[in-house]
Amino acid sequence: MRSLRSLCLLKVHSLRLPAQDQSLIPPNLAKDIKIMRLFNKSFIDREMYYGLGGAFVCQDALSIQYDGASWTILSRSNDFIADCCPHCDFVEPELEQFTLEEGKLAPVPPQSNPEDIHQRYKDLMMSASFTMEEDGTSGEIKLDLFKDSVPFPVEYKPSITIEMNASRQWVAGCYEFLGLAHMEGGRYIETPDPIQDVFTTPLYHSCIRKAIKKLNWDLDLTYEWF
Repeated sequence: MRSLRSLCLLKVHSLRLPAQDQSLIPPNLAKDIKIMRLFNKSFIDREMYYGLGGAFVCQDALSIQYDGASWTILSRSNDFIADCCPHCDFVEPELEQFTLEEGKLAPVPPQSNPEDIHQRYKDLMMSASFTMEEDGTSGEIKLDLFKDSVPFPVEYKPSITIEMNASRQWVAGCYEFLGLAHMEGGRYIETPDPIQDVFTTPLYHSCIRKAIKKLNWDLDLTYEWF
């Protein structure tokens, strides 16, 4: 359960106060608000690509919420084969989350796929640390791994970076992400939609098999998957 302080911070953050009004906030609270302004966002990526096995649709979403005392990471991710089309074969990804309290260890989330490379992290503990540029334009969350309370050596620490791209969009970069979802790495664009609402329905409202067949014909594709 969140503390009263955390609830108040989240409420103040949601108000999106202009810079001049933030000067009225005590310095220790203003620092947490600054962190929340950078990290508390949702990000998505949806791709469709073709292979010899057919058309594949990949759906990834990530959400970060800092409340002044803990980090809550939510994710949903899957991929499916579009035998007919992305509408007819749509599969909704499960929503997963874990929370890390500052200064405390928590178990690494279990991996859903027994073949997943992240099984090497099984039975480890982790904690969150972060860095942020003074101007609040970029930052990084690092997930530090431990075994028997001793730092566990890895070549690269799992991390999430937040920065603004050339198009002035907020972008999240994941590396070796440790959530249950299969998000080993990638870059995701900010979305205004809550993660609970993304990828709950197909992108298209009806079957688009005929449209894709026509596109394949117009582009003179050698292989026809639809």
